[in-house]
Amino acid sequence: MNVADRILAYHEGRDPDRLALKYRLIANSPAAFFRGTANLFYEDLSKDLATLPSSPKGWICGDAHLENFGVYKGDNRLVYFDFNDFDEAGLAPVLHEVLRMLTSIHISAEELLLKPEDGRFLAESFLADYAIALGEGKPRWVERATARNGVRDLVYSLKGRSRKQLLRKRTVLDRGLRRLRDDGEFALPLLPGDWERLRVLLARFGEEVGRRGFYELLSAARRIAGNGSLGVGRFILLVEGKGSPHHNYLLDLKQARPSVMGGQSGWTSEAQRVVTIQRRVQAVSPAFLHAVTLDDGSYILRELMPGEDRVRLPLYAGHPAGLRQLLSAQAHVMAWAQLRASGRQGSAIADELIEFGNDFTWHNAALEWAQCYALQVKRDQQDFAASMASESPSVVVQ
Repeated sequence: MNVADRILAYHEGRDPDRLALKYRLIANSPAAFFRGTANLFYEDLSKDLATLPSSPKGWICGDAHLENFGVYKGDNRLVYFDFNDFDEAGLAPVLHEVLRMLTSIHISAEELLLKPEDGRFLAESFLADYAIALGEGKPRWVERATARNGVRDLVYSLKGRSRKQLLRKRTVLDRGLRRLRDDGEFALPLLPGDWERLRVLLARFGEEVGRRGFYELLSAARRIAGNGSLGVGRFILLVEGKGSPHHNYLLDLKQARPSVMGGQSGWTSEAQRVVTIQRRVQAVSPAFLHAVTLDDGSYILRELMPGEDRVRLPLYAGHPAGLRQLLSAQAHVMAWAQLRASGRQGSAIADELIEFGNDFTWHNAALEWAQCYALQVKRDQQDFAASMASESPSVVVQ
């Protein structure tokens, strides 16, 4: 099966409007392709496991890459920097998380117009920071007081932005009433039947948590966001919050699907898996984070995290020093997350992770595999782009 057919098979049944957008995005660059095809990564990785070093099992994000980090307001309303997306989260050897991140570094370095040797240096630096943080055995977190440089800028940009500013950007105010913009930039109009389904869901959820008035639905749209998740059921919701029109809240509702890593059994739903692991590995959870059910589907509800609150790689084009500082923060976040969730539900205890962090004998094998796999990703992306350009029936969205 060629690359295009593997991608199509994995995405079968997703929203065709947003899926078509995803295919255009991943055909445009190796970095976008890598972010949007985590399933290929784990399929290919499984073939090389016998040749790679072993590592302890831990609770991992599952989709580590440079842009899967950002800032958010925790349920204590303070701002933190951490992993952004936990859709693929699960229990797996922690080396898998490291390998995905190292591959992302090599791919992104080239797109940011850095020299080939810069990619290798950045990968080595990330790995060293990760190993040291893991070996120290003390999980910490990144917030306003501890953030540096570009990460600090992200933290302060969110801290300084009011809810009213976000509402002004994402909504239209007409005669004192707000509605979401659904013009195709951030969102698309709902499909028939969506409104009533969403209204009932939020009314029921509001009753369960004792805040029905807060979760009264005012407007909704299909959300355009992310890369790997484009095409799954996802909505942006405008709710009453603490009062209209300036104290409304924007929420994100996202369908949870099985992890691309596979083997993640024992959960009552995929959303429960995502929410439980996210709460377990983060020092503070995002506001309004819950697992909910929409019809027969499993969904994750949380406060909206706009794209501008995520790491934006183009800002680092031609600046390896700035990228090095960002990667250091990301390396620490990864190590701290694994330590924080150690000894839970089948994961290795902290002592095993500390020992792995202090063992440098596996570094060269990890670095070499990631560098080689980055080359394969580029070839796969070129093959997929060629399939799209040829208008082959195999890449038509069904």
